[in-house]
Amino acid sequence: MAPMAGLTTLPFRRLVRRWGAGLVHTEMISSHGIAYGNRRTLDYLACGDDEHPIGYQLFGAVPRILACAAVVCVEAGSDLIDLNMACPVRKVLKTGAGAALLGTPELAEACVKATVAAVEGAVPVTVKIRAGLRAGDEAGRRLAPRLVAGGAAAITIHPRTAAQLYRGQADHAITLALARELEVPVIASGDIGVTLPDGTIDRATCAGLRDGGVAAVAVARAALGRPWVFRELLTGDSPPPPAVRLAELKRFVAAAVDDRGERAVGHLRQFWPRFRRSDTIDKPLALELMRASSVTAITALLEAHVCGGTDPGADDGGAV
Repeated sequence: MAPMAGLTTLPFRRLVRRWGAGLVHTEMISSHGIAYGNRRTLDYLACGDDEHPIGYQLFGAVPRILACAAVVCVEAGSDLIDLNMACPVRKVLKTGAGAALLGTPELAEACVKATVAAVEGAVPVTVKIRAGLRAGDEAGRRLAPRLVAGGAAAITIHPRTAAQLYRGQADHAITLALARELEVPVIASGDIGVTLPDGTIDRATCAGLRDGGVAAVAVARAALGRPWVFRELLTGDSPPPPAVRLAELKRFVAAAVDDRGERAVGHLRQFWPRFRRSDTIDKPLALELMRASSVTAITALLEAHVCGGTDPGADDGGAV
């Protein structure tokens, strides 16, 4: 499960783990927030005993600050440190972090070296990159060997440019080329596990990437509202019955409420349209849930719908 800001919280990580995600990540975490002891940032470091292996993703552009933050993450239970050099959001780019590091290769390499040195082999350090800053610059592909030379144990690539944001299609020809060129594992991100017009999951893209030498795939937006996408990719199974889907949604909502209290109301609004698209809830219910202003209202709406089925089980599935 790829890291996603505001989304890959502890309840969501447990949700996708139940459906076969082999590795989960925290949200993107500010290295400065950790280094300076910001209370809200430190809350992102919480993880359960049942979440391993888990990667902690950091962003920042100051090597010593990233190094300090990485040590704190290892102490908190991280099984790997992932450095974000892919985020295309302006507020991150203007600090020199995220995809901006593609344009400052010396600094990017220094960030990797400092982080690797700081963790002293306790966990691997990986890096997520984009194809480049803008079309045709190939900044990601040119930077990747330098990151590996600096100690990166794996490279995840989202083969869109930062300028594209999430528009257009991910160009996985770039991913396959990088897998041929690097000596470390390459992980594919971007348009993984998308739903096809007939309602099935695109397994062919994943199979082609794996056959082409890509070590793993990272599912991102496709898992929102369809956490069983991992099992679909792994086994080719159909989505679970409606009753099971609704039961999983209720379980996720209960966990989110336990984690956030009334703040879960706003947080969950990101998910209702996604669960509607997966036919877990219908349009009228989705609209009512979007309008709900309290946990009590959300709970009442969901409990008015019958659910059943069986738990998918925490041990089913495997690494994608």
